[in-house]
Amino acid sequence: MNASTTPQGCTPLDPEGTGIRTLGCANRFAVWDSEFRYDGRIRVPVGVKIKDIKYSYYGNGQASQGTTEFKRGQGGTGEEYEVIDLTFLDDADLITFTLRGDLNVDADPRPAYSRTYQIRVDVTLDTGEVRTATPEIEVLTGAWQSSDPEKVGRPFVRLPYDNNWGGVPNSQAGFGYVSDNGRIPGDKFIIDLVNLRQGEKGVQSNNSDHVYYQLVHEDGTPSHYTPTPQLQKAEGHKDSGTGRKVILPAIDLRQLGDKPGYYRLLIWPQSADPDGSPSSLRWDEAKPEDAFQLGSVYYRYKAPASIDTGLRATIKTHTLTATAGQERWLYPAFVIRNTGQRTIGTVKAVFTAPEGLLFIEDRAAFTHWEDQSHEPVALGVLSADRRTLTCPAMPLNLVPSGPGKDAWVSVYPAMEVEATAPAGRALVGIQLGQPAFATAQDTITITRTN
Repeated sequence: MNASTTPQGCTPLDPEGTGIRTLGCANRFAVWDSEFRYDGRIRVPVGVKIKDIKYSYYGNGQASQGTTEFKRGQGGTGEEYEVIDLTFLDDADLITFTLRGDLNVDADPRPAYSRTYQIRVDVTLDTGEVRTATPEIEVLTGAWQSSDPEKVGRPFVRLPYDNNWGGVPNSQAGFGYVSDNGRIPGDKFIIDLVNLRQGEKGVQSNNSDHVYYQLVHEDGTPSHYTPTPQLQKAEGHKDSGTGRKVILPAIDLRQLGDKPGYYRLLIWPQSADPDGSPSSLRWDEAKPEDAFQLGSVYYRYKAPASIDTGLRATIKTHTLTATAGQERWLYPAFVIRNTGQRTIGTVKAVFTAPEGLLFIEDRAAFTHWEDQSHEPVALGVLSADRRTLTCPAMPLNLVPSGPGKDAWVSVYPAMEVEATAPAGRALVGIQLGQPAFATAQDTITITRTN
């Protein structure tokens, strides 16, 4: 599933040139966590700045709560905003900002299981112009009893705030996080799964032990880290304790080959009925509108001006045959020759696989024309679905080919064929360099035994 739409209430409400483009927000949480998180972008005339930002503390349409500007990346816990990116165009500036603060929208929604609020955001520019957005949030009940209507007590994930869940510099630093190099430390994305019905005998949706999560770019495409929503084990509980949190490991967007921009962390809490079957009260990972946005990161990497775009290479490919489900591993080989004027040293290599094929190891082996008996490896990073292998530093050390010199390097990642692989042609790709200076695809012809 490709989460191509934004979570409920977080669609762009206005063109960024006349209003505010909503990139994301904390769109759904329980009354326990009455907090505001919002990321937006505006297009302004050259040199125009933000003067102040206010928002609706009570969700009543009145932007009465003032905020203080913090330095980019400072990550406080009060009523604050940060300008996290400033892009200069020929005729305008693009300002991307993150906004955080407390809310007072914690009235119990029962007998309904939730209540919606529109949180007005007013951005005042130093010209006096006011830009406005009204993202909608859904606030879930924080209590349950057997006499409640069916949907009361659906599972939810906590919206981390202050220092209650740990983290550096605080528990809420994973919303509006900024990264110039693409690395997201392992203390930023915190998952705390709550099920108000947990352990209640004979009750629908009475067990939660996992969620699904996905990191999605502002254009709707998923990160290579989560091409589809990924299952994450978590201990469901019905109390307000924070000791059963799960912290996602560090993520390196640059190593994965992800593009710069704004990413939303989406979570789908899960639950099962007493017979163990998925409950109708869970949040469906096949529906983007069911997602809770629990965090965000703005990745600002820009390639240095000194990067060498003059490298040239050809890549010879092969056609291999395989049978779906075979135990034998595949080693699609890419034979690289330097057709440029300079030596190709250590470069980034990204391998991609289609449906039915998986990379086995977080490395790729290669042999060199000068010593074919020596088989070094380049370490890499596997995507969560094992269909992308990114080797950030592959030492090709390949001199230019020419008359009397056939210099080459053969690179071959280890792969397996899934039992469910469809019959036909499958293409395994390679991309060298960042930016890429050579690409190619090996063909795997897959047959089925049934």
